Amino acid sequence: MKGRVEALCVFREKGKPGERTERAVFTKDLGMDGDRHARGGPRQVTLCSAAALRRIKEQEDRPGLCLKRYKANLAVEGLDVKALQPGMRLAAGTAVFEVSERKKECFPECVLFQSGRECGLAAGAVFLKVVRSGEVSEQAEMNIYEEE
Repeated sequence: MKGRVEALCVFREKGKPGERTERAVFTKDLGMDGDRHARGGPRQVTLCSAAALRRIKEQEDRPGLCLKRYKANLAVEGLDVKALQPGMRLAAGTAVFEVSERKKECFPECVLFQSGRECGLAAGAVFLKVVRSGEVSEQAEMNIYEEE
């Protein structure tokens, strides 16, 4: 299973839009350098299916909170994000990540959630920990990492 990094986004300040960047450094046990969420813990980096993000953007007339609140650091194309499980490792560029949480929780105040519908991000997003520091560039290949 492999894909490629379609977009990298760093979120420096709360309430501000993310900045797309061609290249980013990820620090072990912290997250993406410069990102306000890079404080360690299980949710150091957010990864989302680029296709799921596109689907949600195409349905902007449909109410929902995901794109307003969810901040994806890595958008990937071609990787089956739904198949990723906690403990699996991914490599991109010189960095290695570990899936720490499988599913993004829906926001209770979201109209979609209250109506019993699930948005595309619920299954199309995972949280990662950085297990080896490194640099990742847009268009980098991302694949399952197996230690030698």
